[in-house]
Amino acid sequence: MHCTRPLPLAATAAPILALVLVLWAAAAFAQSLVLSNLVVDNQAGTLMARFGVAVDGVAEITESLQNGATLGLTCKAKLSKSGGLFASPQVAAAEMTSRLKFDSLTREYALVQPGREAPLKNARLDELLRAGWGELTLDMGSWRMIERGQEYTLALDIRLHQTDIPNWFRRTLFFWSWDVAPSTTYQLHFKY
Repeated sequence: MHCTRPLPLAATAAPILALVLVLWAAAAFAQSLVLSNLVVDNQAGTLMARFGVAVDGVAEITESLQNGATLGLTCKAKLSKSGGLFASPQVAAAEMTSRLKFDSLTREYALVQPGREAPLKNARLDELLRAGWGELTLDMGSWRMIERGQEYTLALDIRLHQTDIPNWFRRTLFFWSWDVAPSTTYQLHFKY
């Protein structure tokens, strides 16, 4: 007589969880981040990086937000002087993160930006993203740090990622990317 034992729940659930995560990751990367109007200018003696970010694939982001995810748009800018022998010396750096979530009670999307007390809210995600991410600025410091006649490169990294992931889950899936859209880097070369 042959007796079989049922597999433990963890042994049967692991392959299913892995398949769900792979399919979810494939769907998540259907979006992309598109940069517009990257400009470096002098605003009252302050070096400012101005740009806009648009998201292709708003339907996938809508689904993630309505399922309870909180997303963050992180923008990092580094200004370097061109022409270093081995590496270009960094002149300035700035970073900002804007958070996006869905309120299921009011059925509105909320976008929190650094430096603003009240979040932007709208029932239509595409309109909210245009209003909130259509024109972004990063304060890079004093305008006096750049020298006339020199060449510079502004590198801007933007990424859209999930936030509020529990640490135990991050450590368990340390190999997993929490980016909702692939991270993108843009460079602007200019001479002052």
